[in-house]
Amino acid sequence: MLPRPNLSFTLPSIHDNTKLDCRIYYPPCLHSSSRSPPYRRNAAVVAHPYAPLGGCYDDPVVAIIASTLLEVGFMVATFNFRGASSSDGRTSWTSKPERADYMSIASFLVYYIHYLRPPRHSPPTSTDTALPPTLLLAGYSYGAMVTTQLPPVESFLSQFSSPPAHSAFADIRLRAQHLAEQQIIIDTTPASPRKSLGMRVGGNEDASPQKAHEWLGIHSPDREERIRKGVKDLLSRSHLIHRKHDGNIAGISRELEHEVPCLGKLDDLVEFRSAYLVVSPPLGIVTNLATLNFSNPFSSWSRRKRGGPSSTKTHGGEVGQEETEAEAKLMRNPTLAIYGDQDGLLSLRKARDWTKQLSSTEGSQFHHMEVSGAGHFWVEEGVLYELREAVFSFASRLVEG
Repeated sequence: MLPRPNLSFTLPSIHDNTKLDCRIYYPPCLHSSSRSPPYRRNAAVVAHPYAPLGGCYDDPVVAIIASTLLEVGFMVATFNFRGASSSDGRTSWTSKPERADYMSIASFLVYYIHYLRPPRHSPPTSTDTALPPTLLLAGYSYGAMVTTQLPPVESFLSQFSSPPAHSAFADIRLRAQHLAEQQIIIDTTPASPRKSLGMRVGGNEDASPQKAHEWLGIHSPDREERIRKGVKDLLSRSHLIHRKHDGNIAGISRELEHEVPCLGKLDDLVEFRSAYLVVSPPLGIVTNLATLNFSNPFSSWSRRKRGGPSSTKTHGGEVGQEETEAEAKLMRNPTLAIYGDQDGLLSLRKARDWTKQLSSTEGSQFHHMEVSGAGHFWVEEGVLYELREAVFSFASRLVEG
């Protein structure tokens, strides 16, 4: 299962600045005592099931997926959507805010890896140069549905390129830089009592859960205050550029059209190959990727709250484009969908039609695996092993190119 996280922190969602709980786990090759091959900057995000039904980043299936990716050599991020566990906010009816939550942690991870360049990283070889690292966006159940709805990585990363200095986008970039620089200081300090920002190595291994939480910095006002001070200090030392802004960035008024101070673009930002992993996607994924207008207990209520079926038609062009882009990215990039044939939350016929359509398109990189006897929660005998092996095989192929 998962070890203790190496980093535990919060991020503001780019949707509305809602505070999200996040964790980062390092692969064995990033530990100084490891004899594994050098870390190649492969990274993954794993999203959890539906929060109102108890979903959070401590879900056991999320743990299986994340621990398998760690074993392959991925740095892994998990997070709580709004309304899950101790993250602020409430679960939405549209999943749009949750998409922004996901994009927030994925973008943080990109910038964190960019700034995390400890000495133990080997210089890039010709093979590394030819094969960019992989950013694997993954999810289980509701998290899988949100994963499929995400816009292409290059699309949402572009919003972080040169964001207004006091926006959530800039805060995420600066938090990534601050935490990465602090990690490097810890790594390069002789006889450091800690191997990471997130946990203490050595000492009382039988400490109480309360002490363990203190080590991890979970819900620690002091930890959050130190991060805020670090972000403020970085911002004061950053070279800001002034440019006109159209007001579409979260936290900036739409009426604001004059020049605003913005962070500068990083010309050498690490470039990732995108890949996707979806496990047990719920029913809606096979009928409508971009909206929740599918047959589930909440859809009719959701339509009524939005003003009836006509409201969907009003924005049909925009919704249609989002749906097309969502499906296209799954075919354009390496993708694996895994589901069980006994999943009560999935229409098996529609799932088969959907996977066949995406995988049979010319040039598609979409693949799927149907596990016999597996239900939605992967508790049947032997099926969890099959899930782990499928994830391990897929992730290994991504690393090997």
